[in-house]
Amino acid sequence: MQDYANSNRLPFKTILFFIAVLFIAYLPVSSCMFFLKNDAFNGYFPPKFFMSESIRSGHLPLWNPYINFGFPQYGDMSSGYWSPFTWLISSTVGYNAYTLTFELLFYILLAGIGMYKLTGQWVTNKHVRTIAGVAYMCSGYFVGHMQHFNWLSGAAFLPFCLWSYLLLLNKFSIRNSLLAAMLFYLFVSSAHPGITISAFYFFIAVLIFYLLSNDNYTPLRNRLNSFAKTHLLFLALFLLMSAGMIAGYLDILPHFVRGEKISLGESLSNPTNVQSWISSLLPFATVKNDAFYETDISMRNCYFGLSLLLFFIVACIQQKTAWQRFLLITGSIFALLSSGGILKTLSYKFIPFIGYVRLNGEFRIFALLCFIIVAAIELDKFLLKETRFEGVLRWVYYAIEIVLFLSLLLGMYHSFGKHESFIYSIRDILSRESVALKLKMLIDTLTFYDTLWIQSLIQLLFLWAVKWCIKKHDIKLLMRISVVNIIVACLFNIPFTGVGKASVAQVQHVLNRSEKGIPIPPLQPVFMNDSLNIDEKALVGDWSMYNKQIGVKEKVPYPIILKNMDAYFNQRQKKYLEKPFVFIEPTGPEDKLVVNSFSPNKITVSVTSDTSSVLILQQNYYPHWYYINGSNKRPVDKAGVNFMSAPIRNGKLVTFSFQPLFVEWMMLLSAVCFFTCFALILTLTIKPSLVH
Repeated sequence: MQDYANSNRLPFKTILFFIAVLFIAYLPVSSCMFFLKNDAFNGYFPPKFFMSESIRSGHLPLWNPYINFGFPQYGDMSSGYWSPFTWLISSTVGYNAYTLTFELLFYILLAGIGMYKLTGQWVTNKHVRTIAGVAYMCSGYFVGHMQHFNWLSGAAFLPFCLWSYLLLLNKFSIRNSLLAAMLFYLFVSSAHPGITISAFYFFIAVLIFYLLSNDNYTPLRNRLNSFAKTHLLFLALFLLMSAGMIAGYLDILPHFVRGEKISLGESLSNPTNVQSWISSLLPFATVKNDAFYETDISMRNCYFGLSLLLFFIVACIQQKTAWQRFLLITGSIFALLSSGGILKTLSYKFIPFIGYVRLNGEFRIFALLCFIIVAAIELDKFLLKETRFEGVLRWVYYAIEIVLFLSLLLGMYHSFGKHESFIYSIRDILSRESVALKLKMLIDTLTFYDTLWIQSLIQLLFLWAVKWCIKKHDIKLLMRISVVNIIVACLFNIPFTGVGKASVAQVQHVLNRSEKGIPIPPLQPVFMNDSLNIDEKALVGDWSMYNKQIGVKEKVPYPIILKNMDAYFNQRQKKYLEKPFVFIEPTGPEDKLVVNSFSPNKITVSVTSDTSSVLILQQNYYPHWYYINGSNKRPVDKAGVNFMSAPIRNGKLVTFSFQPLFVEWMMLLSAVCFFTCFALILTLTIKPSLVH
């Protein structure tokens, strides 16, 4: 491994280079010409939008009253609720279609910079590190999962976590402990739970390898003592920063439908199967032929660049360093896990928490991370030795060239010999009125064999260019060609896996119809709440998540499903759809009800009733809700399967209040610890003498 001090250096022009690559490679997104498709706005944007509206209205976003009759927002493991970046955006510029888009691009940029820094632990050549960084940020994982926000935010911090952990293992200091704890917290608070579970085992493997590595000649007993010293402060800091998140998740788990282990059949769904790894050479060929791939299109892409693939295969054959062996084995294990086969079945039965991972394709980010590092180390070794284009490298090159030629011939035979090509529909495509319609028809008429010959031809041209650079030992030109190759692959796949047909402006136009802030919901029957037409709903999801009105006629697809809410929607008869979100039951002819104030966590109602009755609030029954009636403060009663109620007295104000005090105190502890940690890191960076 290299000098750790050198790996800390990140030239400003390198950051600018990564920004330029990001803008070009993700041009359909960075230009805002197209919006992020499907889950990005249907699932990940609504809770962020709510947090933004709540904070800017002066309310702490603890309870979200709008989605499926409400749930504790702090228990949402998919929304990035505990991420400091979510809070920063929510409390400043606020969330809209544009800020969500640029937040995603920011995470992709972080991923590239993180891989650049991480590979500095093994790689001396800055151009090789640049190739690795671009390969990671534009890899098939990022291109395939642009709609899965927390898959990318988690993957963005993963290289930083490994970099800081190696830094800590190599040299214990207060600063390194603080840095690792903060980066791990940013990772866990941003990542999908499946990635967090995978990371737990990944870093255990890293630690075991480090302790047992032949490169470390310190006696094992001393290494174990050093391990205890190194990890005590790091883990304590991490747990303190995570106190709020842990409290929030523990709070919701008993009431959460997905808080239990899934079935074996479900755990084997959506794999990155063996045939999906064709994408490591021919990424464009995975956008068609669903019957062959037998998995979702987002799970298929494993591309990380032609030049790195070449040296990765060479590394698999030639003598490897200890780290290459470890990363190759670890990456292969995660690749097998992502395939959803026998290894995943055994892991489901015998390894804790693996049975909670629903989508196997997310395991492959660890495989790609390992494989990119292995390839980068091999390329760096090749440059250091100044070896020639011969031996194993030459034969691997010819093997790839032959595969590409055969793929080209197969694709052209079917496309032109059997007329299975978009070429024969080109006249109809050009006759469409708008560019969007032309693009849509092109995507629809493109065949698998079209993608095969197009991608094979492109890869052959790049392969020849890579060969020329290797023969000339021109690493600077090789870096440029490798980056262009990755950018082209990225641009070809984004229309299929990353973006929808509409622009960001069109999505924002729909969102602008949402009333600002947190208004008092109208006292109208639930079935009269506003909705959208089918086309607009396809852009932003169900309007009930934005309209600031409480109640839905049917269950809205959303990751957080409370058990009692699920039971309510499973009933044949939905109660109280003809009632407003808060009402008197039974209602007398002289009864009156006025909502005096409304916030996500507190509703105050003025009630006049001549009968002995109750006040029903159409919000999901959940712990920490209280009613205050006069001088009485008591936990709310349950109305029906899932709603809340409170007895009323004539002429009194009734207040429903959500008070998860323990979670709030832990939230405060987390915030104090995070900002203290951040301030100390700045101080120790500016004054390094204080570290010792």
